[in-house]
Amino acid sequence: MQLLPVLHKIVAKFLRQRQKLPNINTLEQVVELLRDSKNIMVLTGAGVSVSCGIPDFRSENGIYSRLSEFDLDDPQDMFDINYFRDCPDVFYSFAKEIYPSNFTPSPSHYFIKLLEEKGKLLRNYTQNIDTLEQAAGIKNVLQCHGSFATASCIVCEYKVDGSEIKDDILHQRVPRCPKCKKLRNEEDVEECLSIMKPDIVFFGEKLPPEFDQCFPKDREKVDLLIVMGSSLKVAPVSEIMGQIPHRVPQIVINKTPITHMQFDVQLLGDCDVIIPELCRLLEWELVHKKLKPSSKPVPYRFVEPNIYLFEGAVVKGELGDIGVKSNVEGLNDQRISNIDDSKEIDHTDLRQTLELPSSSTLSHIES
Repeated sequence: MQLLPVLHKIVAKFLRQRQKLPNINTLEQVVELLRDSKNIMVLTGAGVSVSCGIPDFRSENGIYSRLSEFDLDDPQDMFDINYFRDCPDVFYSFAKEIYPSNFTPSPSHYFIKLLEEKGKLLRNYTQNIDTLEQAAGIKNVLQCHGSFATASCIVCEYKVDGSEIKDDILHQRVPRCPKCKKLRNEEDVEECLSIMKPDIVFFGEKLPPEFDQCFPKDREKVDLLIVMGSSLKVAPVSEIMGQIPHRVPQIVINKTPITHMQFDVQLLGDCDVIIPELCRLLEWELVHKKLKPSSKPVPYRFVEPNIYLFEGAVVKGELGDIGVKSNVEGLNDQRISNIDDSKEIDHTDLRQTLELPSSSTLSHIES
């Protein structure tokens, strides 16, 4: 009887698992969906901000890979609310690396803004805390994990503008609550246990109330879901895929394959490489100082039935045998059908290498 709630949760998660739409497989169909859709939901992660100079978390050189620098057993302790209460100095030892000072939006941010200008953006759900969406002028955005825009005391919840703790962040100091200090009449700030925390959502905290207000309405309107720059490893945002109607097409643009969910098309590579190519095919003008006007197609390789490998794609195993490395060396304007026939390509093995889930197994259920 004690295990029934656990079983119920697992079964519910399995029933929410979406199966791939068999009629959506190609880049051309992605372009058609972008052209025809009116209510596009865009879910963004750290991958859209990496080119801006903000490090991601789970990549080979991401923040989570640097355990030795922060003396942590689990890298996610960096954003655990209980760990923060005990050891706030760990968070403030690296917070300046992700603080949004002197960063400018990427072409991917401006693509979302372009969708909004064309009246196609339903909402941008972002997992990022860098506020680059606002810097790009995106209005219809929901910051699922909060941001550095404000900060609050973890004891009395006194809220201030994020700029008030900027100096502390940049100098790797733990900011103390001025209100608590005044109320307690403490002369030594270091003795004050009330700590200011940026209003970003840590593990162990609830998502902002705006999420529960907006998402139930948005999932009834959405006609296309695009995931950009996210590995979808953090719940509950990662569960959005199973919460919207399964008939809605779902596209992912990411450096690495997403293997625990079934997307209709996976465009793998740097977001800032793939997005301009989509705009070229759509004949949309995407303006950014990093982009140069070009009428030439961006090279890619195609893995049947629905995977495209662009520059920056990070794959493993046997894909390297056909010349696809971490930087996709040797890509040219030829499609995969024109690749040297001396190397026969077994698409079954490639799909196994990518660890794509099978619809006939329960392997996609996570523990």
